[in-house]
Amino acid sequence: MNQTVSSSRHTAILHDALERAIDQAEQLAHPVLAAISFEIDPLDPLQVLSTQDDKRTPYLYWEQNELTFFAWGCALELNGHAEQRFTQVEENWRLLCTDALVTGPVAPRLCGGFRFDTRGQREAHWQGFADASLLLASLTVLREDGQHYLLCQHLAKPGENALALAHDYGSALTRLYRPAERLAPMPYHGADQADTKVSARQQWESKVAEAVQDVRRGRFVKVVLARTQAQPLGHVAPWQVIEKLRQRHADAHLFACRRADACFIGASPERLIKVSAGEVLTHALAGTTRRSGDDQEDTRLGLALLDSAKDRHEHQLVVEAIRTALAPLCEGLEISPVPMLKRLARVQHLDTPIRARLAEGNGILHLLQALHPTPAVGGHPRRAALDYIRQHEGMDRGWYAAPLGWLDGKGSGDFIVALRSALLVQGRGYLFAGCGLVEDSEPSHEYRETCLKLSAMQEALSATTSPAV
Repeated sequence: MNQTVSSSRHTAILHDALERAIDQAEQLAHPVLAAISFEIDPLDPLQVLSTQDDKRTPYLYWEQNELTFFAWGCALELNGHAEQRFTQVEENWRLLCTDALVTGPVAPRLCGGFRFDTRGQREAHWQGFADASLLLASLTVLREDGQHYLLCQHLAKPGENALALAHDYGSALTRLYRPAERLAPMPYHGADQADTKVSARQQWESKVAEAVQDVRRGRFVKVVLARTQAQPLGHVAPWQVIEKLRQRHADAHLFACRRADACFIGASPERLIKVSAGEVLTHALAGTTRRSGDDQEDTRLGLALLDSAKDRHEHQLVVEAIRTALAPLCEGLEISPVPMLKRLARVQHLDTPIRARLAEGNGILHLLQALHPTPAVGGHPRRAALDYIRQHEGMDRGWYAAPLGWLDGKGSGDFIVALRSALLVQGRGYLFAGCGLVEDSEPSHEYRETCLKLSAMQEALSATTSPAV
């Protein structure tokens, strides 16, 4: 397709839709959401990330087998605070969609994430990431089921110039196909800085031992303790990190989310909740063992995991917590009676698929409020486990282990648990990993498990980092 002709045609579509939205805004005397989409020539959203990341503009990059998109620029940000942050965003989103003017095949959508714990410790490197921050992105490039789309979103106000706005979006369209500029990979200078310190390991294992003692005393049944590994990185391009993660972790949910000068990036194995045409999909993911690189040994390790009373107990806590959370909000709940193995590049997990139908009157953010945090990332009972994490973990989780994803104006959406992740900010990387602790947990084993979980990000960063200047 000739790009000039295509751009001219798309500008005409944008002009017409924006003019109607501005007229509607004048009639209603308040801003109106205009969501305008159309099919475009094939385009990798990761390439667009590579050319549009100016290290200031907020964005979300999202990659799965069925859907990949890059959403950037802020037409509007919806925020929520404290415990009610999910429902606050839900209510404002519904109001915004009530009068929305939608043109084209893609529904309006929000994307972003939530803080793990609004009452937890706060550190400066997470300051750009609010309790809840859902972005109505100005532009989104999507690849879904082999089709490519551009979604333009604007909050139309009375008196705006539709033609000028259409030309602005049209100009942006012509810049989408620029080639990426690649940073040369350099030797990794920050490797394992924290983990090579014996004292850091001993300190964390001591925390684990104390937590296990509290489990045995009956303070809670399970608690999840995380740790962070901070290290210098120099210059790093998030899109190149995603490119590396894509090579080794194609089955994971890849993401990169920028707020201000920080980028939160990862390859999570865990979906928290997906809603599509009223169908609800989730899974329980808890219980971990390593992979060896040898098929026979992997099979032996996997069978041992399936037979492990400690891991099956930890896993079943997650299954039951999800059942309890979804039952009041869903119908026809289906839970597999026994877990299966989910094999990733470096580890394998116990995995139980769960599906249901969303009950009328509920939305995906209601489900998030009920589910988060599951015992897989918090513990059980939830309140006792969270209190313990606040008092003893000694770090700010920020958006780590919290919901991150998108929802649209048709009631569909998808949120993952932001695991296997790192926060990149001002030449430093903060890598995160955690473990679920029950009465049979052994500190040195749990430490090794966190090392395995950290290794995916370490490997991707080592291949894409250039030294500080």
